[in-house]
Amino acid sequence: MEANPYSTPSANLYGAASGAGGDAVSPSTIAQLTGTKPWVRFMSVLMWIGVAFMLIAGAGMGVVSVMGAGKASTGPFGGKEIIVFAIIYGLMAFVYIFPAIKLWKYANRIGSLGASHSVADLDAALNEQRSFWKFIGIMTIVMLCFYFIFIIGMIGFGASAAMKAGAFPR
Repeated sequence: MEANPYSTPSANLYGAASGAGGDAVSPSTIAQLTGTKPWVRFMSVLMWIGVAFMLIAGAGMGVVSVMGAGKASTGPFGGKEIIVFAIIYGLMAFVYIFPAIKLWKYANRIGSLGASHSVADLDAALNEQRSFWKFIGIMTIVMLCFYFIFIIGMIGFGASAAMKAGAFPR
């Protein structure tokens, strides 16, 4: 349909990103996301608390190992188990920092979306969520691989110990 050249001109007084132009996010979508914001923030805070406890535990174990409390041990690491666990706790803390940041940013983006109702803020929020779940998926695959290697190693160790003990005929 052709525009009438004799009609009065009209303009969108609220800009291109408002109204029924299709650039605004529906109120129900915003309500759903803003309803999850407190829980996302809660999980992020719990992750930050976990990071702090892991770093404190790792530092404490490091101090104990330096002070000599672990030297009496005769474990498989020659008395160095405490320092090994301190390093593991430190590494675990750094692994948890990235998802904690992503959840915090996701909650912030939901807040921005609630204020602006713009599709760009929705995209930013969903991008932070995608990044969080991508990291969790990759870490799950890594952990499954570690579990597989550990199980194979334990089977091999058990079979080797059984053969040395004479449980299997040669």
